[in-house]
Amino acid sequence: MNNYYFQEFISRFDEAGNFACRCGRTHHIGTREVLVAPGALKESAAMLAKEFSGGARLWVLSDENTEAAAGEKWKSGLRTARISARILPGRPRPAPTAELVSNLTDEVRRVSPDLLVAVGSGVMSDLVKRISLAVDIPNWCVATAASVDAYNSATSAIEINGFHNAVPARVSRTIVCDPDVIAKAPREMFLAGLGDLLAKYLAFLDWNLSRIMTGEHYCPVVSGTALESARSALSAARKLQDDPGEAVRTLTDAALSSGFAMQAMGSSRSAASVEHTMAHLWETADAVRNERLDLHGILAGAASRIVLRGYRALYARLDDFEPDVAARLSAYAHETPWEESLEEGLQPFIGKVREEMAGRAFDRDTLAQRLRAFITGRKEILGLARSTLDELAGAVSTLEGIGYPFSPAELGIDASYVLLPYRNARLLRKRYTAFDLAYELGLERVLTEAGVASVEAMG
Repeated sequence: MNNYYFQEFISRFDEAGNFACRCGRTHHIGTREVLVAPGALKESAAMLAKEFSGGARLWVLSDENTEAAAGEKWKSGLRTARISARILPGRPRPAPTAELVSNLTDEVRRVSPDLLVAVGSGVMSDLVKRISLAVDIPNWCVATAASVDAYNSATSAIEINGFHNAVPARVSRTIVCDPDVIAKAPREMFLAGLGDLLAKYLAFLDWNLSRIMTGEHYCPVVSGTALESARSALSAARKLQDDPGEAVRTLTDAALSSGFAMQAMGSSRSAASVEHTMAHLWETADAVRNERLDLHGILAGAASRIVLRGYRALYARLDDFEPDVAARLSAYAHETPWEESLEEGLQPFIGKVREEMAGRAFDRDTLAQRLRAFITGRKEILGLARSTLDELAGAVSTLEGIGYPFSPAELGIDASYVLLPYRNARLLRKRYTAFDLAYELGLERVLTEAGVASVEAMG
């Protein structure tokens, strides 16, 4: 279990899980043990027996797929535990809705266990972490794939009022990753892990952009850890054909590293940006017709490819762009309110839009301040954009080389939804991104046209 990058990051934290960072904040992680080794299923069972010497009362959540991958074997090794298990259907894949969380929470309260256990890396983990917070009972995660980087984050992706939201959750106290289990996951799970990590380039750029433009707090340690996890994911992609075992190891490490970065920050700022907003809307709208590829990480990766072209077009335009401050402020004063110009396709999600827009503090003075910030910070912004987007372009090329399904057509995304969240990124999340910069400079059309060109080029 040596030489994992995630260990380097968490080694900064003391026994209480705290780290006084040079960013000026004290970060915290609540995960106490990570087992990443062949035989981890057996080893974790022994750990559990030692911790609960009188026999633990467990509530274990899996679906039919994760149960077959690891759940049945793991539970068979728990000879002294008293297990209450809930196995959800494998098809269609369970959706992490608020209603399902509520129903399962009621079940857990009736069982009153000592520990909750998620067998699975995505939806199962999100459900259990959210339930764990609600009932104030600790949880473990037995991972079955490296398909996401969220099974050790402090949030869960839960569908509330028709839209996926990142909501507070209780982190898994112990995470169990057996490479032999993860290596047997379907290939699309591996691709999903790569796609989810691909988004870290855009998150890195947008977080830095917000630091310059809005003064948002920025942590170089957390941000750098997440970006390095993306670079590790590329390493995993390159090793996939020649050394699949090492590829699984590297991708698992990358997912854990990014997850710990999110846990330390208490948010997904280091890991998610516009591409995740797009993926969440596609999922919420049930817009993806290819069930096999309808995985959050794959969708985030596909969205990253579209956003890449848009960002490159925008930042290229900014090389010689001089904002006319007076003209932009005048145009802003005559804008139609968003409520009156909302796209028809966004009407089903108007509750989400209202929530996000209510969280924005924006007026004429704010716009004037942002225009000044751009003029002052242009050189740094463009330098960051060039290097980051060049690296992301190389990453996309690498994934194209192993057959990553970037095309919305291949994913079967309904044509009316492909660019809907892209065009309306500002309305769907209050987190500052290059879409906000484009709006403030009056250059939204540059992003829109590049997005259209990106989708058309992929067919």
